[in-house]
Amino acid sequence: MNVEEKVGITAYITGTEGIDGEIKQSIEDFYVEEVTKLKLSDGGRFTIIKVKKVNWDTLNFVRALANALRISQKRIHYAGTKDKRAVTVQYFAVSGLKEEQIERLKNLKIKDVEIEVLGRSNRDIQLGDLIGNKFRVVVRSTKDGEKIERIYEELREKGAPNFFGLQRFGSIRFITHEVGLHILKRDYESAFWIYVAKPFEGENEEVRKIREELWNTRDAKFGLRELPKYLRYERNLLQKLREGKSEKEALLSLPENLKTMFVHAYQSYVFNRVLSARIKEFGSLKIVEKGDWVDFVEFDNGYYRFGEDYVRVHEFNESRVRFLIEKRRCALSIPLPGYETELGDDWTSQKIREFLDEDGIKLEDFKHEYREFSSKGGLRSADILVEHTGFKFTSAEDTITFEFFLPKGCYATVMLREFIKKPLS
Repeated sequence: MNVEEKVGITAYITGTEGIDGEIKQSIEDFYVEEVTKLKLSDGGRFTIIKVKKVNWDTLNFVRALANALRISQKRIHYAGTKDKRAVTVQYFAVSGLKEEQIERLKNLKIKDVEIEVLGRSNRDIQLGDLIGNKFRVVVRSTKDGEKIERIYEELREKGAPNFFGLQRFGSIRFITHEVGLHILKRDYESAFWIYVAKPFEGENEEVRKIREELWNTRDAKFGLRELPKYLRYERNLLQKLREGKSEKEALLSLPENLKTMFVHAYQSYVFNRVLSARIKEFGSLKIVEKGDWVDFVEFDNGYYRFGEDYVRVHEFNESRVRFLIEKRRCALSIPLPGYETELGDDWTSQKIREFLDEDGIKLEDFKHEYREFSSKGGLRSADILVEHTGFKFTSAEDTITFEFFLPKGCYATVMLREFIKKPLS
């Protein structure tokens, strides 16, 4: 089983052979820039900055910026997190800065960071302000680059699968959905040990061996002695056990954003499985049936996004929906299961039931006694709609540079996997 299959991705929609190649051979090979709605004003308590950073993840940058300005990290607001191994351009709103602090900000020197002060605003930057991201990705050691246009035409015709990428399930060890599954089963012991100790191929060999020993022995003292210091969450959990806490109490001690991630990752896993099955069954994401859900496309400052105004297909709107899909103003959507999810007798609902049954999960299990382990569910577009991405590419020997825009929540690696035909993280 390859790594994608472990997170529910088991299909390609295009039949053309891939170009192979490697991404992220150097940090500069992966460039991402936010497209955000900004409302600047003459005054306001928020200072808006544009930040270009190289090899910085968002949380570490916020920590460094807060330390440099001698303020709380809670005063720095942003629309989403960015991965470390990339060149990223991101916008931040910093609240309550005095004039002298703004001057210091303009002259601030942080390694591999460029800061531009854009002005003031009456409001901060939130996730809802993010329209999407522009990407420029260099793929090296490719072969047969003329296949790209054939693959792109297939994606236009059949749809481009909007899977949740590997990053959704962890870094190196893609196990967060397994933790979420056991939390939904109220099996906290299994959830704890999967998170702390389950070995995963691809991790540093020395660390993998320590995890393997810990997985077999469940010896918290051994884990605290041997696990490297940078695995601070694993170490914190083991320390809770040593203090006499239960596995459940230890898991509940984790930061809230980490706790909510587990069940969300399991929902993403089910979504990926359903989308993979849909591709195998229908061969296209442009085909809709009664009972399916769809979402509509909106345009904002020349960029497209999904309106998240989901509608179910029925006999009175079916022909209209199919017309809008043909015009690329509408896209098939798939539910993320939760306690408010309404399942019918349509194909997608039956698949969700089938996969939940396999895992021993019912929709009511998502109504968890702990809020951070609870989810009412939702919907997500199944099709990226490549026509609206501004897709282009340039070739030079065995190197191809892709440029495109994606709405928020879509993964560049998922877009590129159809061209490269192998797992990307």
